[in-house]
Amino acid sequence: MMKRKFFKLITLILSAAFLAAGLAACDDRGTTTGGGDDGTDDDDTSIALLSFYAVNDLHGKFMDSEDQPGTDELTTYFKDLYADPAREEILLSSGDMWQGTVESSTNRGALMTEWMNELDFVSMTLGNHEYDWGADALLPNSESAEFPFLAINVTDGGVMPAYCKASTVVEKAGVKIGIIGAIGDCLSSISGEFQGGLQFATDDALTKMVKKEATRLRDEEDCDFIVYSIHEGFEDTYASKDVHDVEQAQIPYYDVSLSDGYVDLVFEAHTHQRYILRDEHGVYHLQGGGENDAVSCADVVFDRETKNYKVTPKLIANDVYGRADIDDDPIVETLYDKYCADDPYANVIARLPYTMSSSDVYNVLPELYYEAGMAQWGETQPNEIVLAGGFLRLRSPYKLYAGQVTYADIFSVLPFDNAIILGRISGRYLKSQFLNSTNRDYHIYAPSISASSVSESKTYYIVVDSYTAYYKYNHITEIARLDGKRYARDLLADYLHKTYDPS
Repeated sequence: MMKRKFFKLITLILSAAFLAAGLAACDDRGTTTGGGDDGTDDDDTSIALLSFYAVNDLHGKFMDSEDQPGTDELTTYFKDLYADPAREEILLSSGDMWQGTVESSTNRGALMTEWMNELDFVSMTLGNHEYDWGADALLPNSESAEFPFLAINVTDGGVMPAYCKASTVVEKAGVKIGIIGAIGDCLSSISGEFQGGLQFATDDALTKMVKKEATRLRDEEDCDFIVYSIHEGFEDTYASKDVHDVEQAQIPYYDVSLSDGYVDLVFEAHTHQRYILRDEHGVYHLQGGGENDAVSCADVVFDRETKNYKVTPKLIANDVYGRADIDDDPIVETLYDKYCADDPYANVIARLPYTMSSSDVYNVLPELYYEAGMAQWGETQPNEIVLAGGFLRLRSPYKLYAGQVTYADIFSVLPFDNAIILGRISGRYLKSQFLNSTNRDYHIYAPSISASSVSESKTYYIVVDSYTAYYKYNHITEIARLDGKRYARDLLADYLHKTYDPS
């Protein structure tokens, strides 16, 4: 396992050259954006050069795919940075690291957690998709992780769970850094069957928590610099090469008063956008896209005596760290072999004569739900299963390409372990939530019923996934589950194999 390097005192000449040239340790192959007067003395050996890196929404993208590089070149990239004695690196995550690919999801994050250990992550803020298998998956990962899981605002049954903590403190180059983690207002994105007693404090309650913890870190832990890593972010698209100034009204999930002496730098996540924003107090907010699109980076030139600092932010795109001339780190293949030695998921199950778009998948899946439901429950509920489908949304790359298709390909677009269930629903909610729904993510198959023929007082049976069933506003009662733990991806895989047999 790679060891953290000891801090080497930066020489007077190197510090002066770094400051005078305005260089950024984030990436010596490119330029930087942002910055300002740091108030430091260029001839002062008290200067510390810190480089923060944040990975967000990786979603288990461990191996290379047709659409983006995996973690093999990224691993080499970071290890090369660590080897440079002129820098002190701090690598953290802002959440959603595990779920999304067959190589990570099948071991429920164990592979990604071990990889993060190898890369010396100092913390991981919990994201909503860390809960896709329920909180039970978090505890074993937290025990194997060599870094803390952060979520200051999470409670389960009214108490903070054992698998997470509010903050952590790391020291680099004589600078004590406090890192506070929080998850955004995304409890509703977690399947209702896994929510249990979970609560995520938001708005004023979250602001009070972060202010209190930042004050404690400064007063009791003697922290010099506070980083806030929150699994929430902007939804608007910005040109990621520029710094965009924003006002308080534009940050609905973040109380900008936190930037007034409490928080010095913010890393964000969840919305998969790429941006560098600067709020009205001059604090930078960064998000590096999603699914190995980019890495957020912030250089901090810190004066240990005056406590003044300068932040220079940048986003590093995957065409920088995933370039062909960067060697693959062998640990990636080693970890893959450890967790995926018997890999049946690479077998070709179909040969598509065309690229299957997200719309194509949405058109066929509800009918596959219906057929599976009728095959298992049709005799016990004859002519009473009137609808199938529900909330359906594909993940990257949002399509299945023409040619050979593997189970791993299908898994990438349908990674959710949501059971297929038989549910009971009243006519009132059948009409409002399904037949008359205006939600563009709801896709249904209803061969024998229409909204006009539904009696609001009558009970009906439908076949949906467990995420749809346990969304409280749908008012569905689960009756039974499809045998064999078959999910939407399994129904689609069976259909494609029968329709487009690769042999």
